[in-house]
Amino acid sequence: MELTPIDNSPARPAPHPICLLIPSADEYELQDLTDDIRAHGLIDSIVLFEGMILDGRNRAAACERAGVAPRYVQFGGGREDALILVISHNLKRRHLTKQAIADAVVAAEDFNLNYTLAESESHGAQSVIKITEPKTASSRKLAQAAGGVVSHAMIAATRKVKEKGEPELQEAVKRGLIGVQDAAKAADLPPDKQKAIAVSPKPRKAAAEAAEAAKNPASRAGGAEPRSEGDGHAALRKAWDGAKALRGLWETADDRTKEWFVGAVLFESEEAREPGRA
Repeated sequence: MELTPIDNSPARPAPHPICLLIPSADEYELQDLTDDIRAHGLIDSIVLFEGMILDGRNRAAACERAGVAPRYVQFGGGREDALILVISHNLKRRHLTKQAIADAVVAAEDFNLNYTLAESESHGAQSVIKITEPKTASSRKLAQAAGGVVSHAMIAATRKVKEKGEPELQEAVKRGLIGVQDAAKAADLPPDKQKAIAVSPKPRKAAAEAAEAAKNPASRAGGAEPRSEGDGHAALRKAWDGAKALRGLWETADDRTKEWFVGAVLFESEEAREPGRA
């Protein structure tokens, strides 16, 4: 890692977009860091890359609060190296949740390293302009940088929720109301069902029941005709039982969720019971 001390400190450099892939410290973390820097000084220098803060935007903010002059070093590696540095340093230094780490790894995998820098007309600072041909960092190198803190299964589930999940479902994961792997199963469901799961009192249970109900062809419009009368009765009974289980959540749900239960569960279940329905 090439880090060169900078003699002439720049005036309040902006954070680099790579730096922004890692969540900022909350108020309590920032205050603890401020108190530590005020008492012991800045231990780890702030790392600059392409004229912006690559690593240490929280330390820079804490230095300003504490009235301590920051020290800067220049990172001499390439863009992919810079991305790897940010992932590895922050996972070691910050007390991030496993989900926050998985989010950061997925964001790093998607980050476009083919960007150009331009001067901002309003502030004279550098800004980043993405260009059309994406070049992302090696997933293998990022996984190594993450140090095995999160599993490949968790990273895959995080990506699926990011790409297929409704905003309400993504927010439920962010707030810890539902695990990302349960949310990934729910991400295969229609948008209205995802939203209902996200706002239900027990999202994990609702996701499991909805996913199980969705596996039954007889509970979906357009499903195949049963091969025999006995098979048809059993399939309809299973679908109805699944609908009743979901209906139990109706008692404690808000108005929007109740509307979904009536429209998406009760109506579909009754429709499946009508003779001649596919």
